[in-house]
Amino acid sequence: MTSLDAILAHTAPPYLGRARARPFVKWAGGKRALIPDIAQLLPEQIGLYWEPFVGGGAVFFALDSRIASARLSDVNAELVLTYQVIRNRTEELIERLACHAEQHPLDKDYYYQVRKMTHSPDPVDVAARFIYLNKTCYNGLYRVNKKGLFNVPRGRYKNPLICDADGLRKASEVLRKATMRFSDFARIEPGEHDFVYCDPPYDGTFNGYATDGFTDADQRRLRDLALKWHGAGAQVMISNADTPLIRELYSVAPFQCHEVSAPRQINCKSGEREKAAELLIVTYAT
Repeated sequence: MTSLDAILAHTAPPYLGRARARPFVKWAGGKRALIPDIAQLLPEQIGLYWEPFVGGGAVFFALDSRIASARLSDVNAELVLTYQVIRNRTEELIERLACHAEQHPLDKDYYYQVRKMTHSPDPVDVAARFIYLNKTCYNGLYRVNKKGLFNVPRGRYKNPLICDADGLRKASEVLRKATMRFSDFARIEPGEHDFVYCDPPYDGTFNGYATDGFTDADQRRLRDLALKWHGAGAQVMISNADTPLIRELYSVAPFQCHEVSAPRQINCKSGEREKAAELLIVTYAT
């Protein structure tokens, strides 16, 4: 087992309370704009909450008051590790981020020095680097090359909020109800009355979050797994682009497609972020 694998061994500390929290990173494709639409389509009963493409966690944090226990996962190892550090070692993380915040405006090359650093054995250092790069990179974009190395250039923000101490503490409190895992979406096993929310890389859009991307075969694999989860009694919601492939995949029962629209956040010019047609696909009566 590698050091990173050891760090990512998941635990589930007891849930101690609730707090208003928001995503602690920028994330292309984040679901803040769709929260009202998602809320309208939620099932009446939510058992265990599963989110196997957690990303920035906008839906998880927004649904906090309805979630008693959660299982969050993603194929981005550094992201999952950062979630775990925020939950378990919040104050240490805040201290490291404060150091990054102090150094960032003093040297334009500091960003690139941090970007090319190899993985530290200390998970707090890894999480602080992840958040720092996310807050200061171009357009908040997470992208890796074929070698799995983060390769986004420095952004042009005048005063980025690198260390949001209050926000991290609130996120930590909410995350105490969650187990975080580094895993493929196929590894989850929801049961009866559980709610599964899937926000995969959209068909036909940017999918450079991992070295292998997200293919048409992966989209089909997700559809097949959604049928399996439904058969086990789980309630499934999937968000995706409104494309011919997605329409075809989810044209069979029990899937119901609901048309929604949301701004394309990936465009670097905010004035050109036009709304795009999307689908919220559910396996239960709404």
